[in-house]
Amino acid sequence: MDFFTYKVSRVYVLILVICCLLLPNVVGAEEAGSNAPAKTDDLRFLMATQIEAGDEAAYAIGTDGTIWGWGGGYGSLGHGATTTAFLPARIHIENVRQISSGYRHTLFLKEDGTVWAVGGNEHGQLGIGKKSDSEELFTEPVQVLGLTDILQVAAGDNHSLAVKRDGTVWAWGGNEHGQLGDDSKENGLQPRAVEGLPKVNSVAAGQYTSLALGNGGEIWVWGMQAYNPNKFHIRKPTQLPSDREFIAVAADSFLGAALDSTGSVWVWDNINSNGKKAALLPVRVPSLNNVVSFTTRSAVDAKGSAWSWQYDNGVIRQFKALKLPTNQAKVISEGSRNIYVLMRDGSIYSTGFNQFGQTGQGTLDIEIKDFRPVRKAAAIILNGKKMEPAVPPLNLNEVTYVPLRGVLEAMGVNIRWDIPSRSVIADKDNKRIVFNTVSGQTTVDGNVVQLDAKPVSTHGSLLVPLRFVSETLGAKVVWNAADYSVEITS
Repeated sequence: MDFFTYKVSRVYVLILVICCLLLPNVVGAEEAGSNAPAKTDDLRFLMATQIEAGDEAAYAIGTDGTIWGWGGGYGSLGHGATTTAFLPARIHIENVRQISSGYRHTLFLKEDGTVWAVGGNEHGQLGIGKKSDSEELFTEPVQVLGLTDILQVAAGDNHSLAVKRDGTVWAWGGNEHGQLGDDSKENGLQPRAVEGLPKVNSVAAGQYTSLALGNGGEIWVWGMQAYNPNKFHIRKPTQLPSDREFIAVAADSFLGAALDSTGSVWVWDNINSNGKKAALLPVRVPSLNNVVSFTTRSAVDAKGSAWSWQYDNGVIRQFKALKLPTNQAKVISEGSRNIYVLMRDGSIYSTGFNQFGQTGQGTLDIEIKDFRPVRKAAAIILNGKKMEPAVPPLNLNEVTYVPLRGVLEAMGVNIRWDIPSRSVIADKDNKRIVFNTVSGQTTVDGNVVQLDAKPVSTHGSLLVPLRFVSETLGAKVVWNAADYSVEITS
């Protein structure tokens, strides 16, 4: 999805660093926004068949069918934790046909036609028959009630849509602005049919609006149509005034977009913020033909070129080509401030803001201004067994970080947070390591030690060097370049 507002992190998690392991972190031509593609056999990069952008997160279906997510924002990716992921983390679901991600929640359509959801549920957007406190996050996918034989799903800001094989549309979650197709303003805690629609092929969900593509090529719009400080104007399902035949739809915070049968993209305002009702007047994006993938502000054409533009009061501005490997783009998806492009070779390129790790670059840089391929986390092998920590390893200044709790606790280390001293304490046998998060000082059995890489705090997380910790605790750490893995023997 390609919409929404900006958010702040809220998670406290302990992470540790593999320091001085010399994991390859070389930025080559393919990672610097040039036209050189990533190598498909390079284990550093994630390869996929599908991509999906949420607000401050992104997802991919790997070439082997595994599901991956990174970033996170205010939601949960579905990897068993509320923590953000600066590199792709394995999502705990299988046999997924399609993914749609919104502001705080994500929908997974499985091959058997059932729908599963993860993340926030304060508006009932997970469709589980209840709504939850705003602080509660579902970290593992849960099944949406009563839905079977589903063909496609769409996650909005706080509502959800699904199309059944019989062409009916089902909606649940937030309805304060008529997103579910009626003016009751009552949230739907489980799916209910949207009235007033013909048979539908697909849907799109925005922040306050919903779209449907009818099986005759027409488009239907509902939800908020105008806003002023005193009143929200709600639109029930209304047909977009156009005689064109459309084959796909997209939505973001305020805009709708559609692809017609000739390969042209059309954009319009779903909502007006000046108090006047939006007229739903589509405007064609000029100089753009033979489109195969699109959002409200970007597209990929049949030649493999990617383009972006700005839409302002019915005018298309700043139309430009995106700097990607030549003629290699296949699918495009946008978050609130990010663009993701799936290439023909299966690699994924990303750009934009990165405060939650949503570029998938494994770096703490706030913004990635050029397109770079999404990286993979190095595998962690502890005593011969592969681990899948909730927080994947993180690359920072040629140092890779891995989760303190997941790894050290598996090594038999007791870890606790000492509130009075603002310190993390790691105990094993007769050895004690203390990391003070205020002074940055580290001690071993009461003796101050100097670290080549000092502890770092980010998003409420403490990052500390693994080699120092593991070797102090009697473990051996080896970097295996051939398998792109870190082997720890305790």
